[in-house]
Amino acid sequence: MEPTLEDYIVMLNDADPDVRRNAAWTLGRQRDIRIIQPLIAALGDADATVRVRVAEALGNIRDPEIVPALIQALGDDDNKARARVAASLGNQGDFRAFEALLELLNDGDTEVRGAAVEALAKLPDNRAVMPLVNLLTGDPDPNVRYLAGKTLTQIGGDATVDALLLVLRSEPEPDETMRMIEILVGLHATQAVEILSPLTEHADEGVKATATWALKQLGG
Repeated sequence: MEPTLEDYIVMLNDADPDVRRNAAWTLGRQRDIRIIQPLIAALGDADATVRVRVAEALGNIRDPEIVPALIQALGDDDNKARARVAASLGNQGDFRAFEALLELLNDGDTEVRGAAVEALAKLPDNRAVMPLVNLLTGDPDPNVRYLAGKTLTQIGGDATVDALLLVLRSEPEPDETMRMIEILVGLHATQAVEILSPLTEHADEGVKATATWALKQLGG
């Protein structure tokens, strides 16, 4: 006989972490409000791999009741669990999580920062623009820098364009310059034409080529 929903809820308290982990995985594919409280309780499981699966399961269920529990779980001392919680908060699409996710941009773990960046893409807010620009130009991890650029493109708007133009005026490194130019083109930022024109004479060939391409795209 196949286990019932109630059986899987009971399994969340099994002595074997493998059983608890598999139960969380299975419950995360259900759409039944009865699983919410048992999963929230399981965020405190002693096994980090179980907590990862529990956080993932909660991220598959969109319910306002889940958000405060996930915000509290951002204090998990396991990097993978913290990253999974951040991703699940993004899935909730609830702006109560915004400030907590913004703080995670300073996390010491690369995976956590990346998860927070992606989550913020689902909670677009101009307050995230400068912190994301700082990651774009200064994070040591190339994937985090890439994700920061992607999220900035999704946030868009004048605040993003203005922040990128401000940094471009400070003459950042060539790789950073080229990435920002690409984002500006993706945002159809015609107001960037003035600052891009001098870059067609940049000493770096990559910057020169990117600026020339950008001006053609923006009609400059």
